[in-house]
Amino acid sequence: MASLTTLMETIHQQYAAATEQQHGHRPMIPHDPDYPSACEVGDADDAGNIQWQAMVRQPQQGLEDLARALDVTFPPALHAYYGSVYAGNIQAKFDGNDIELLQVWNDDDFVNLQQNITGHVLMKRRLKQDDTVFIGLTDRDDLLISVKLNSGEVCLEYVGKPTHHVLAKDIESFLANLSFDH
Repeated sequence: MASLTTLMETIHQQYAAATEQQHGHRPMIPHDPDYPSACEVGDADDAGNIQWQAMVRQPQQGLEDLARALDVTFPPALHAYYGSVYAGNIQAKFDGNDIELLQVWNDDDFVNLQQNITGHVLMKRRLKQDDTVFIGLTDRDDLLISVKLNSGEVCLEYVGKPTHHVLAKDIESFLANLSFDH
């Protein structure tokens, strides 16, 4: 988990640097005073947005309990992907396409994420499709970026459909090919 944790920190540093260079500030998210995060920086601006900076979670928390409950094995990198930092979502490009990588904002968000993953895996099983876990979104509402649990491959998947296009052999390879020019 340590290598992907380091990679996640690097990805966030690159994203923050690109955002600052292009917009003159850290990444921003609409501020919700009832949903605080350790990664918030400063106060909300006049438009109600707050800057954020990825913060390493201490202690780090993986998805082991969820994997046991679903009776699956998650690729080790998936634990670090969702369990190593608190952060807002990352806006990036992969192969020239705009994507949004989902991240964990706070502990409540981590609980909600696990509930959503459970619902997703159970839906895949009802449809008799391979188990996947989503990690990102595309510019299409119904097209997810998912990790196939049986292979670790990062794929495109329409909601309710089997994965149909492999983007990378694993999460590490996928993350290594991101760019952050907004």
